[in-house]
This record gives sequence, structure tokens and C-alpha cells, in this order.
Amino acid sequence: MSQTPRIWRKFTVKSKDGELKLRIQDIPSDRLDDLIDVYMKYFAPEETCYKAAGIFKNEEALAELREFVTRMINDVAKSPHNLTICCLDEDPEVVGEIIGASITIVDKKDDPETNLNFTTKTKEVGVCFAIISKLISRYNALKDHKLDIFLNARGVVVNPKYRGLGLAQMFFNVRRQICHDIGIPLTGAWMTATGSQKAAARDGWETAYEMTHEDFGKETGIVFENVPPTFKYMTGKPLQM
Repeated sequence: MSQTPRIWRKFTVKSKDGELKLRIQDIPSDRLDDLIDVYMKYFAPEETCYKAAGIFKNEEALAELREFVTRMINDVAKSPHNLTICCLDEDPEVVGEIIGASITIVDKKDDPETNLNFTTKTKEVGVCFAIISKLISRYNALKDHKLDIFLNARGVVVNPKYRGLGLAQMFFNVRRQICHDIGIPLTGAWMTATGSQKAAARDGWETAYEMTHEDFGKETGIVFENVPPTFKYMTGKPLQM
């Protein structure tokens, strides 16, 4: 992670409480624990695979998920620009409450394939990783687009209090700016929620692969509830600046 967190975007939004001045920046190294809390509080309970696996019905599974998330965030934080956060832009020297975050990782052609088939402590986390492994196996952007490098996703989270203000779309746009600035030809993500699909589409992302949740459910033996008709892998090209 860079020593001086980069500010990627400053912008103003209108909320029910009036105008809010916000910024998206790289996360300071001393705020990783806060990001883990935000992820577990706002992202994990709504994430399609976590819900389908029943993780939040078992406290031991929830604790195991937190261990995994902690390792994941600390690992991706080792490289710059993988963790961007949104906060109020009231003081340039102060990073206040984390109201949203985007988690990415740079994949390279020669990297070993992601393998989530390892021993877990709880059945629910094992089921979750099995679902994610099958999801990952359905589409490979590096191979499909014949790329040497690619900006992959690990999730976007927004505090419910600040939803409806276009923050997810702004995070997706910043991902495209990161691609432009550091020379990555494409970014992409599985979109298994209606909100993320719409936000990405508004930012100009395209659907590279699509399947119905019923078909994927038959493959995994899982009944997906309260999800969009299809799961989409969507890609975004670098901003033209």
C-alpha cells in the first residue's frame, strides 16, 4: 500500500439531509480493521453466496467468515490501490467514518488459479466456498479477453444510510480510472445483486457472461432467493482521460 493514500475523486451529492461533500481515496493503513467491520456489517449479510450458504444462521460460521475476510483484506492491502473507501470530505487531513468501500485485486496471466477447495471449520463456509468456486469457474476474463493483466473484484459495500446516492456507480467508475492510470486494460466483477448490476450498467460496463440463477442453482444444489433473474459477469474499460 502506498505511504500517502491517493485521493481518486471528490464530489458532491444531494441527500435528504442536504448536500454532502464526499471523496474516494485509498484506505490509510491504520483503517483496515474499520473496513473489516464495515464489510461484515453491511456487505456480508447481503452477499448472495454468503446468504445461500446460511452463514448468518451459525455464529461459528460467521466467526470463520470474519477470519477469512480479515486475511483477504490484509492480503490485498499489500498492493496499492486495491482498497478504496468513501468518506466525508470535511477535512483533508481527517478520514472519518468509512461509508463505502471497493475491494479489488490485480490478476495476472501466470498467477495460479484461485482454489477455494480447502478444509473449513464449518459446513456453511465450506458450502459458500464451493458456490464461489463454481461461480469463478463459469467465466475467466483473463482467458476470454486474452489479457496479461486484469483488475478483478472482491466486492463493493455502501452503508445503507448512504445508498441511493450513486456511490456504487462512483466506485465502479474509479475502478476504471485506476485501470487507466496504472495501465490495466480491463476490470470486471460478478454481479449477483440487482443494485450492482444497475450501477455498473449506468457506468457503461458491459455484460460479458450471463446465466439464470435457476440454472446455477441446479448446478450447485442451492435455491437462490431474492436475487435478480440472472447473474452477470460485467466488465468495464479504462476511462478515456
